[in-house]
Order: sequence, then structure tokens, then C-alpha cells
Amino acid sequence: MKKLVFIIEDDLTQQKMLQVHFEEALGSYEVRCFSNPELMIPHLSEKPFAVVLDHFFNDQTKTGLDYLTLLRKKYPSIPIIYYTTLNDDVIKNQVMKSGAVQFIQKDMASLVRLRTALDTIHEMESKKGFFAGLFRK
Repeated sequence: MKKLVFIIEDDLTQQKMLQVHFEEALGSYEVRCFSNPELMIPHLSEKPFAVVLDHFFNDQTKTGLDYLTLLRKKYPSIPIIYYTTLNDDVIKNQVMKSGAVQFIQKDMASLVRLRTALDTIHEMESKKGFFAGLFRK
């Protein structure tokens, strides 16, 4: 069964590149792309495996950090990967303190880091399920 991943990215080229990479190259993910978080929020009831969240959005006054904070409060169990062009340690620290599982800067190796982050989330989920099964009565 493919894992559902939401990608919130306002750059259509980036959206398509990520979607093709995860759906076709990796094959184990179903990707839904949204140009801003407001469009994605009504779909969270579909329980995505992970959310990849950009920092800036063309038509929004809020940043990805604002939405990360909101998502952590309302949907604490959904892993969020922060995916940005920013190379700012202050923002990175705020993002990680706000509950992102990973901060990934967009560059030539970011697809590999995204895949590694998703693999890590999968591994953590598998371990939770394994240990939870040990203690069931």
C-alpha cells in the first residue's frame, strides 16, 4: 500500500519534480500537491503519512512556520518535513522547536535528504507498531 504524502509548495515546477520523484522513482508514495496550506488543511482527515511544507507562499501573508505551529496543535501525530530555500539557523531552530521532524534546505541533494527523512519516519512508525504490539493484551 502506498503512503500518502502531502506537498505544500507554490512553485509548480518543484511540485511536479517532487511528485514524479516520489511516485515514479521511489514508487512507494502517493503524492498530493497543494500551492498553499489553506488548500491542504481540509484534506488532513485523509491522514497523510507525512507533510512536506515550504516556508514561503506567493499568495499568503503567513509563512510555513505559522502553519507548522498550527498543524502541530491540531494534528500532532502527522510528521512534518520543512522544505525551504532558507539557509537561516534562527529559522531552522524555530522550525525544529515547533515540532518539524526535519529541516531540509532546497539544493542539489535535497531529494536524497527528503527520501531519507521519509524513510526515517517509516522506520519510526514501524518501531512504534512493533513495540505497541509487544504490550497489547
